[in-house]
Amino acid sequence: MSKLSLPLPLTSLILGCNLLILPPVWAQANLADTPEPESQTTINANLPDKNEATEQVIRLADTSGVMVTTDEINTTNESLRPSSVTTFNSNDFGEESQDLSVSNIESSNIPPTPIRKEESYVPPFLSGNEGEEVRGDRVLSEKYWEELLSNSNAISSTLENQVSSANRLPSVNADDEPQVPKIPTNQLQPPQLFSQPPDAMDEVTSVTDLRDVSPGDWAYEALRSLVEKYRCIAGSGKATFEGNRAITRYEFAAAFNTCLIKVGRIIYSLSNTFPDREELAVVQRLQADFATELKTLTTKIDNLEQRVDSLNDNQFSTTTVLRGTVDFNLISAFGDEKAVPSGENPRDDLNENLTLSSRINLNFDTSFTGRDRLRTSIRAGNVSNFGSSITGTDMTRLIGAVDTTNNVRLGSLFYEFPIGKRGKVAIAPLADFPTRIFPALNPVSSISNFGAESPIYSFAFGTGAVVYYNFTDKIAAGVSYLTTSGSNPVEGLFGGQYTALTQLTYTPSNRLAIAFTYGRYYALGSSVNVTGGKGSRFAQLPFGESTATSSNAFGLQSTYKLSNKLILGAWVSYFNARAESSPRVNGLDGSQGSSADIWSWAVTAVVPDLGKLGSQLNFVFGMPPKVTSNDVSSRLDRDSSLHFELSYRYPLTNNIFLTTGVLLITNPEHKAANDSIWIGLFRTTFTF
Repeated sequence: MSKLSLPLPLTSLILGCNLLILPPVWAQANLADTPEPESQTTINANLPDKNEATEQVIRLADTSGVMVTTDEINTTNESLRPSSVTTFNSNDFGEESQDLSVSNIESSNIPPTPIRKEESYVPPFLSGNEGEEVRGDRVLSEKYWEELLSNSNAISSTLENQVSSANRLPSVNADDEPQVPKIPTNQLQPPQLFSQPPDAMDEVTSVTDLRDVSPGDWAYEALRSLVEKYRCIAGSGKATFEGNRAITRYEFAAAFNTCLIKVGRIIYSLSNTFPDREELAVVQRLQADFATELKTLTTKIDNLEQRVDSLNDNQFSTTTVLRGTVDFNLISAFGDEKAVPSGENPRDDLNENLTLSSRINLNFDTSFTGRDRLRTSIRAGNVSNFGSSITGTDMTRLIGAVDTTNNVRLGSLFYEFPIGKRGKVAIAPLADFPTRIFPALNPVSSISNFGAESPIYSFAFGTGAVVYYNFTDKIAAGVSYLTTSGSNPVEGLFGGQYTALTQLTYTPSNRLAIAFTYGRYYALGSSVNVTGGKGSRFAQLPFGESTATSSNAFGLQSTYKLSNKLILGAWVSYFNARAESSPRVNGLDGSQGSSADIWSWAVTAVVPDLGKLGSQLNFVFGMPPKVTSNDVSSRLDRDSSLHFELSYRYPLTNNIFLTTGVLLITNPEHKAANDSIWIGLFRTTFTF
């Protein structure tokens, strides 16, 4: 009996898949750890109705490592969906093929040849050491291909000698269709599983389209045969082949599935030109070996399609995403008496009870290009900020406190878009602030207004624009102009209160960052607040409430990642305030041009992932803004307050966070006669 060689087209199919003719699939990373269920690998044995042939096929299957059962043929193939995986059996050959399956041979005539116990067939290249896990992401070895070629040749030789029918499939005419269910044309399309966009993966129609393949390559003829005969090669989008890269079992399964679909089109077409019976044997063997991977890919595709359909049916908008937070707060203040500024004596007791309040913030983020963002923020709440109206000083003021008496208000509105690949511009008609784009270099998640960021950012707020640009990976700069009178027709953008801010950021490494900030401020009337609500009352209004005031502010901020478990931060700020009109303090006329110096500093620290991944322990220690010198001597801070803050944020789930914190202010309002004030907080935050 002569031994038949494996036809070139099937050799091409095997070589092409091994050389990554078809691109890798998305599912590779996700399926690498998927356990392979136990399955039985079978192959059709189409033999004449003779005992000798039956014994020969069973013996051949036993020695080649492929199991043939008499109970069920192609159980693995039939378990796969026709819409995504095409299977072939003897019926595909038309009426000229005889019913030669082993199950149709009378069992009484079968010699007592031992048949292997039913167990999962594991190719030798995956067997490995005893107890080693069989994984789909292992690279196919040369030993596997040698075994596959050897077994396929043996099976093909047997079929050649025992089957009297023609070696090639007959053409299928309209009146002579195979007795198999037809697969709808729309189900024969290969799944879009490529790691690159489908429009970048055009089908290769000629091997010359591949720039890195030349006629001198050893696999050139194999590639040319695959392209011309099966058309199941897809380019990489760069007209390259990448033949030297190894593939995993999952990549091969996806590639082989695509070729099966191509072969299915040939079989079910009116001009059936499917090649030799040897090729069918190889296809069946490959299909059986990779049945688990093919079935897993099909399941993954189905799940992804269902999720996409669900998202399309339930999405809020095609361009807008809704994000929101809800806070429940338990807050209380502790101390003997309310604080008073220098020159006054404390006289009101601090008798505050425990409060329960809430806040809701909804952000509607809309994108028109995929790189821009239009944010509309609405909010409502009844959270007291525990500022001067409660404790007598704004040094105890909390961050994120919203008190709209539970009425819904428009919180902020801005539109931002990129400048090339390194810059960003934001235009805001309402309530924007620079640190939404500028890096504040403060690692902590503070519960207090002072601990949240340097005071130099606090007086920049309102309507205007912010620009920030990264010139290099280490140097970036930004400017902002914001005003609280932007919607006032009388004062407008440039006739009332305003803040112009500029910042230079230097990041020499991924551990250290330093920023220098300069700000120019001007306000008049009731809008005057030099330090943005931080520090003492004299620091906010160094020349009184009715005096037009300007200031030049300078800030230096830095952060340093000492280790993965400790991040440090620090800042220092200086304001030089000037009276732009004659100040009136305590009924006494001052002089225009009076000046005052205001200083502030802080040191912060963060311990991330303490107790649980995503948790954060925060510490803030510093001095709130203090008037260290003033031409109006009655508004000079003569003592020093210190700010101590400790808080801990714990992620209960991915969407629920618990925050507990305590805040201590010594010598409030920089006055030693004031008693220390404590603030305790427990907050539950829900995000969606």
